Amino acid sequence: MGQTAPMIDAATADALLAEAVLSDEGRQDPLPYYRRLREESPVWRSAFEGWVLTRYDDCLEALRHPRLGRPEPGSETTGMSGRQRRRPDEEVVMLFLNPPDHTRVRGLVSREFTPRRVEQLRPRLRKLLEPGLDRLAEGGGGDVMAELAIPFPVAVISELLGVPTEGNEHIRPLVHDSTSLIDAAADDEAIARGEAAVATIAEYFIELIEEKRKRPDDGLLSALITVEAEGDRLSIEELIGNTMLLYAAGFETTSNLIGNGLQLLLDHPDQMQRLRDDRSLMASAVWEMLRHDSPVQLNGRSALDDVELLGRPFERGTSFVVLQGCGNHDDATYPDAGRFDVGRFTDAGTPPPLSFGWGAHHCLGAHLARAEGEIVFDALLDRFGELSLDEAALGGDRPHYRPSFTLRGLDALPVRATPVPTRS
Repeated sequence: MGQTAPMIDAATADALLAEAVLSDEGRQDPLPYYRRLREESPVWRSAFEGWVLTRYDDCLEALRHPRLGRPEPGSETTGMSGRQRRRPDEEVVMLFLNPPDHTRVRGLVSREFTPRRVEQLRPRLRKLLEPGLDRLAEGGGGDVMAELAIPFPVAVISELLGVPTEGNEHIRPLVHDSTSLIDAAADDEAIARGEAAVATIAEYFIELIEEKRKRPDDGLLSALITVEAEGDRLSIEELIGNTMLLYAAGFETTSNLIGNGLQLLLDHPDQMQRLRDDRSLMASAVWEMLRHDSPVQLNGRSALDDVELLGRPFERGTSFVVLQGCGNHDDATYPDAGRFDVGRFTDAGTPPPLSFGWGAHHCLGAHLARAEGEIVFDALLDRFGELSLDEAALGGDRPHYRPSFTLRGLDALPVRATPVPTRS
């Protein structure tokens, strides 16, 4: 048996986690910090915000536990930066609700995100992708984030909701600003920008909802305005808050899946070629991208009652930081977890990554995000015979991750792209 790493105390573990979250070095590559925490302090009581979980099985147990949920409404959270903030619209947005309120609201908004509905949408998704592919082909490459990874999922969620694709371009960068309110690394300036962004986005959707009341269409937003289930419907506050959530979540994390995933393929040309040669690996490859460089790195849970977790009791109100990105690299669950392997999930017994959460708060759009990823990477390999990083545009550097931690994604991903010759 190999040697067991020495255990470190809670203060040292906190310092390691803070460096992973707050330093640029840590945000660019958190994996060395994750490995040390898993090996030397897999579970500890942090001075930041409760108990921190790093191993796959522990993270999964917390995410699935029926009596672990979101903090009580009105409570303040403390990010790793030490800044206090309240979550936006926490009493009406399903992301921050617990059953039965969460069950009720989620049930009213979930019809567009079933696996069957997503499969029906695939031809339309491919059509919405074409403009981004054309832009890259015409330019011989370009910034994948700006040309495809952001515009494509924006077009998808806009069509599903019935949100105009023109005239609201100012909203899209505000969506990213708003994510600082759930980011562990956000400082005072980022939180202030986030609060201002939420206010502006809310104003836009208030006006859009009024427009849909007068002229409804077949989009989800119009349906949510009129939907009833067992005599229930969304209040105006619930409608605004959850529409904002669906719009933001519908492209922010999917954009990061596309950017992070393509960078992995570019960094591992053998795996890109393997995927070119065998497209039956595509679903497994997208799972592996989500595992290896998850768009969501951490989650939070709170004990709704006195509970038993990890074989020990915890009191009501105990908080847990679930390091999903760390659990996804647990060698006990994924042998040789540091290796990027597009065929890893072809074995039906391989546990899915933690990237979409689990339990009651499992990502509503998980099926849609995976479908978008599969369509994007399949289309890129079809359309372009060669794809490579544009090193000149990068000035010799690596692609840079944005200064956030909870949601992980690239600022830009410049590539050179050679289209496959068309047959005459």
